[in-house]
Amino acid sequence: MADIEVYAAEIENDRVRALKVRFKGTGERTIDRDTALAWILGGHSLITHAGSPHHPVRGHAIERVEVGDEAFLRTDVKLEAADHLAFPGAGRH
Repeated sequence: MADIEVYAAEIENDRVRALKVRFKGTGERTIDRDTALAWILGGHSLITHAGSPHHPVRGHAIERVEVGDEAFLRTDVKLEAADHLAFPGAGRH
C-alpha cells in the first residue's frame, strides 16, 4: 500500500473532480474522484500536502466516508453528503 501525496483538488458542486497527486519520489499526476475512492478502498493512504516536494508540509488523511449508499472524500470525516478537503498552510481546498 502506498502513501500518496495530494497537492491540489479541483472541486465543483461539492464533489472532487480531480486531485493532483504523486507517489513519494515520482512526478505529479492527476486522478479523478472514482480513482481516489477506489485507491482508499484498496488500502492506500491519500495525505494532503502543501509546499514543495523537497519541503513538504503534511496535512490530514483523506478518508472515504459513506453516507447512505454513496461515498465521499473528506478530511474531517463528518457524515455529510459532500466532499470536503482541507490542505495545510494556505487553506486550499
